[in-house]
Amino acid sequence: MFNTIIKTSLISLVFNLSITSLNFFFGLYFLQITRSAFIFGTLTIIGPLVSLLLTPIMTRIVDTVAHKKILLTAQIVSLVFLLAYWVVVSDHLDAGTLAYVYILMMIIRVSEELFIVTLKASTTQLVEKHKYQRLNASVQSATSVANILGPIVGGLAFSLLTLPFFVFLIIILVGVSILSTSTLKLDPLHRIAATGKNSFGMVIKFIKGRPEILSLVIIAMFINLFASAITIGLPVLVINQLSLSKLVYSFLESLTSVAMVVGGIILTIHTIKDNLKIMYQSMLCFTIIIILFGFPELITHSDLIIIGLLGGLVVAFGLIVVFANTAMTTYLQMEVPENKQGGVYSIINAVSQLFVPLGGLCYGLLFDHFESYQVFISSGFLALVIIIGLLLLTKKRIIKRI
Repeated sequence: MFNTIIKTSLISLVFNLSITSLNFFFGLYFLQITRSAFIFGTLTIIGPLVSLLLTPIMTRIVDTVAHKKILLTAQIVSLVFLLAYWVVVSDHLDAGTLAYVYILMMIIRVSEELFIVTLKASTTQLVEKHKYQRLNASVQSATSVANILGPIVGGLAFSLLTLPFFVFLIIILVGVSILSTSTLKLDPLHRIAATGKNSFGMVIKFIKGRPEILSLVIIAMFINLFASAITIGLPVLVINQLSLSKLVYSFLESLTSVAMVVGGIILTIHTIKDNLKIMYQSMLCFTIIIILFGFPELITHSDLIIIGLLGGLVVAFGLIVVFANTAMTTYLQMEVPENKQGGVYSIINAVSQLFVPLGGLCYGLLFDHFESYQVFISSGFLALVIIIGLLLLTKKRIIKRI
């Protein structure tokens, strides 16, 4: 069972890291060619937009088709189109071939989204119920590390490697991921076939009828929005406001990754007794963390103390992300019927991803026009009001558990 958890996490890490780094590489490549920040930005929102548009279709697929078949098909489709791109256009990449890049990234992003949703919905087939949290924590850590390392790997590859060679390396990594996925033991007959009564509309109706699950969907939206305050604001605070070195910023970013990995390790050992309670407690702590990011530059002028305070905050942020996501996923796996899990995960992933670029845009503008401490403190209090409001809307059965 432990081997299954490790294998599943490594598959998630390799596949997600491959796609994330490739997307960032393409963005930098066309930024260099076209000198257009708009084009660079549009490549980063392909995934969220496509994911949102195809959510009803993904819901139907994940809840009706054998999961192992979906996982392998999603990866094989990515591999085939990467091979086609490598053979046909990689040696002639210029502004005129931008359309090919968009098509490639849309197909790969759809495959990645389908892979992520299906993998979450496959937990019930991979491990016993009491192992759900361990698998979720391990996969969450792997995915978080992939999302953080992706831009770093893509940036390094852009500086050191040619485009054809980098695409070839990605093809190899995806191939390894496919071979590993083929060894997972999933029951092809395990899924309960969805009928016309279990459509996307029925999934929406199910979510609306469960206040605590609806609140989690809403929280997923706003948390991704407010998390941009930290991801966008940290470099602004460290480099622009505090005039610290880029090395300090890199150090703080690496601490976040370390905290996520450590959080995953903790949750593979320690079992959460009440996932919903931990979810809401994590969100309340998250709002406090945002507020506290506004204080280091106000309370001290010592660089060493400021770095220490920021280090503690980014570690807390990383731990909260892992604890919250793991608790949410485990709760949904236990509470949502198996033939609706694909739909619920698709909706949460779609709305969450959509709010990432929106958050980046909003906070980019806010940090350009206001002091960083003003943005952090006001954002934290606004997030706190929203979380408390959601707690009240989910009625007494949720409030009593907190």
